[in-house]
Amino acid sequence: MPDFDYTQLPIIISLLAILGGLTFRGIWIWVSLTFAVLFLYVTDKDSIITLVIYALTASLMIFGFLNIRRGLTPTKEDVGDHPFTFVVDSNNLLGLVDWDLDRFASFINELEQDGLHTHLFFDYTIARTLRENNLMLPNETVPTAICRVLGRDRYNLTVSKKGYTADPLIIRYADRNNLTVLSNDKFDKLKEDKFILKAAERLKAKGLIQKVRLVDDHLTIM
Repeated sequence: MPDFDYTQLPIIISLLAILGGLTFRGIWIWVSLTFAVLFLYVTDKDSIITLVIYALTASLMIFGFLNIRRGLTPTKEDVGDHPFTFVVDSNNLLGLVDWDLDRFASFINELEQDGLHTHLFFDYTIARTLRENNLMLPNETVPTAICRVLGRDRYNLTVSKKGYTADPLIIRYADRNNLTVLSNDKFDKLKEDKFILKAAERLKAKGLIQKVRLVDDHLTIM
């Protein structure tokens, strides 16, 4: 059995001190590092460089491990913790109440008051309803007008580009975030919905497309 090399004892003590500092963290890291350097300065100056190399290597390995572990840990967004519960096909529901914004707003407000958050999606054609009801101010954009009229924040409202419908935006957003769609649309039209058919089917299979009907003159989730 080989004899123990006592010349390595100072650096071993210094490394153990640094390990203790890393265990307790905070100010103890600096205390242990200072102790290790001073201890070697007194007992074995030549080993200070070796200590620095060991400490640097250990630090890189520890930080690398922590970064890998952080990357493997699911974030709140990954596990579906999302600020919106319902994705609302707004134009579709407005059609059920004859484009009455007040009745539509009443339905949305009831959901919000029950703690059920919403993200409203509109086709750009909602601009016509706003203009017909004199709800658009001069030089006002469609999203800004809707936010003002419905008392919404811009972050939970989306309007499709002019000439496009909001259906693809609705389905992709809900599919990506695993959210429930409120609509009376089946999203199964071969021509209009051809790019979102698979996503819509995934949502349907999970029960994430909820029908909304007009019951006793009120929008109601079925």
